[in-house]
Amino acid sequence: MSPNHDVPHDSHQAPHRDSRHHARLIALILLAVLLFCPPVLVVIDRLPGVASLALYLFGAWALVIALGAWLMEHSAKH
Repeated sequence: MSPNHDVPHDSHQAPHRDSRHHARLIALILLAVLLFCPPVLVVIDRLPGVASLALYLFGAWALVIALGAWLMEHSAKH
């Protein structure tokens, strides 16, 4: 019996998949930092409109939550 039969088939792909998952989590964190950094918020606040900053904050937060949920659900399936 060869030594390769003792190792599960997916063990060779797990580190690659895990590192890709971590890279996506880091990208999500960087996106959130970019979306909520003060210079971006100042620009959004100066846009004409009654509640442009409030709409932006709720929309950006919903986007970050949705992407995080999708990323975690996608990683749980694989």
